[in-house]
Amino acid sequence: MNYEPDGARAAALDQLKGPAIGLMVAAGIGAAWQVLSLVLNLMGAGMGAMMRGGEGIPNMLSGGIGIMFSIIGLVMAVVVFMGASKMKNAESYGFAMAAAIIAMIPCVSPCCLLGLPLGIWALVVLLKPEVKAAFQG
Repeated sequence: MNYEPDGARAAALDQLKGPAIGLMVAAGIGAAWQVLSLVLNLMGAGMGAMMRGGEGIPNMLSGGIGIMFSIIGLVMAVVVFMGASKMKNAESYGFAMAAAIIAMIPCVSPCCLLGLPLGIWALVVLLKPEVKAAFQG
């Protein structure tokens, strides 16, 4: 095992704090949005109902398909939140990388507008050798 001095690990943890908290916030916003979407779809008031017989994506994302997408989005938000929590404490490098990558995927990400820049920031920090070493120490 590669043991880092406490100062180097503390510096790495400090670098991880910003992107980890950002991903946790994005996951929280995404989870709240998915719960709202799930409730509206279960009540029959999803995007398709709001558009009143329109065609296209809003109509497609209502009903059973909308419920399925909401559940998938909610699961992804939980995965990103848990991975970001592990990232913040330098506990699981693979899980932290997975959370950063999932956050960048449009339509699966917990919060598309925040997920891409925060995921890129997290990857940049995670790929630094001194940060990677903090996970192993």
